[in-house]
Amino acid sequence: MGAIVLCYHSINYGQRIDPDTFEQNLFTLKKYGYVSVRLSDIYEFVKGNLKLPKKAVAITFDDGYADNLVYAYPILKKYEFFATIFVIVNKLAKNIKRMDIEELKKLNMANSVNEFLEKSHYLSFEELRFLQDSKLIDIQSHSLNHKACFCSNKVFKFNDSRLGEWFFEYTHDKRLGIPVYEKKWDCACECIIDDLKLRDYMHDFVAKHNGILFFKKKNAQKILYRQYKKYLKKNTLNMQIEPRYERIKRLEIEVFESKRILEEQLNKSVDFFCYPFGSYDEVSKEYVKRAYKAAFTLKIGQNMPDDDLFELKRIEVRGGDWLDKRLKIYKSPFLSRVYAKIYRKI
Repeated sequence: MGAIVLCYHSINYGQRIDPDTFEQNLFTLKKYGYVSVRLSDIYEFVKGNLKLPKKAVAITFDDGYADNLVYAYPILKKYEFFATIFVIVNKLAKNIKRMDIEELKKLNMANSVNEFLEKSHYLSFEELRFLQDSKLIDIQSHSLNHKACFCSNKVFKFNDSRLGEWFFEYTHDKRLGIPVYEKKWDCACECIIDDLKLRDYMHDFVAKHNGILFFKKKNAQKILYRQYKKYLKKNTLNMQIEPRYERIKRLEIEVFESKRILEEQLNKSVDFFCYPFGSYDEVSKEYVKRAYKAAFTLKIGQNMPDDDLFELKRIEVRGGDWLDKRLKIYKSPFLSRVYAKIYRKI
């Protein structure tokens, strides 16, 4: 029997996992006899140095959202579950003064909570120290900046205004209709610089066809893909790949500097890394190996003895009663392996 690691992000009303769903998840884990373990336990288990309980589960949160303190922490405390928060160091709140923890405990109205969160959606170092001192939460690295870039010339959609923050950080372009290519963590590949003339062409087409209202059409994306194909028939696609040394410079900063800052600020050892977007390759993996004991992916399944310590698996939890249904699969090493092969994404 292996160990499963669950992956969460924001715990808030209106998000994929709201506080009620998160509490139901922990209730379900307790009901089925799962025992909370730490990532250090998973590490020792995979190395063959530790025997875990039959139903071992570790809980992780990515990014370092402030709602992990407001909503998730009290629920973890109630059910006596450990958790790890993988934080994006440069997104942590700075130079803000929020209420102290005693005042926070008195929050009982949604607008008060929102006022707390709106100062910054991310935790501060002060709040991380509180969580770390609670002995219930461990803090580890999720890189310095957590940025993505285009990793191929394969278009998978066109901007309809519903893309994530990563897209605008990389392109610096919010225009409707511009192409969106496959992405990875910007340290897991040499980034591709896309064709700016193609961007202009696709945006102009949308602008001439009612702008944002164009996307009311059910087949809007198919129409844009046909326009993209028309462009390729008449024009050569001008895309460039950055040199390898540019990626190496980023890797050194993202991997080593995030660890250094966290260790300095929290006065602790930072031993584990979580790949942004679950992306990695042999180059990025090698740099992570130089700084950390183990690293976590978004590959699904159980972690077993002698697994690759730098490709440890996690299960990204969805809403509703999703976890209750999936535990029946993940408690079985065989079913877990079969499911992982059939469904590459959860």
